[in-house]
Amino acid sequence: MKIQDGLLVLLEYTLRDANGEVVETSADDGPMEYVHGQGDLPETIEANLFGQERGHEFKVTLPEGEAYGDYNPDGLISVPRDSFPAEAEIEKGDWIEIEITPGDEDGAPVEDAEPELMEAKVIEVSAEAVSLDVNHPLAGQAVTFEMKVLSVEALDQVTEGEAN
Repeated sequence: MKIQDGLLVLLEYTLRDANGEVVETSADDGPMEYVHGQGDLPETIEANLFGQERGHEFKVTLPEGEAYGDYNPDGLISVPRDSFPAEAEIEKGDWIEIEITPGDEDGAPVEDAEPELMEAKVIEVSAEAVSLDVNHPLAGQAVTFEMKVLSVEALDQVTEGEAN
């Protein structure tokens, strides 16, 4: 079966950063599953997959910003140290999960808005504040994906338990 919109695709993959270092691989995290044509993958990757079949292998490098967005200097934030538990051991270079409450245009919290959990890198720690970078670690970088199509299935086959 050839990959087309609406089909469930299972991929083996390796993601490399701009220096060629392995960032993530399906060997560690298991295969990636997605429905083709829903915009879950960058457009360039979906274009490389369209019309391909099980066993197809390819390598594609996405330019800076295409896979994980451009680096946004507004993603550097300072949070008062007392917003964290006093016993929390926070050190420069750590990745921590923070809760962000959506705000309006003036930055005031939006009533009844669900907070978002977000990963942030600790840039600096002082007695008064913790400086964080909420950009994706690969934001603004070119990345390379090496992929292999493991299966292509109709969604109704999967829901009926007939997937390979």
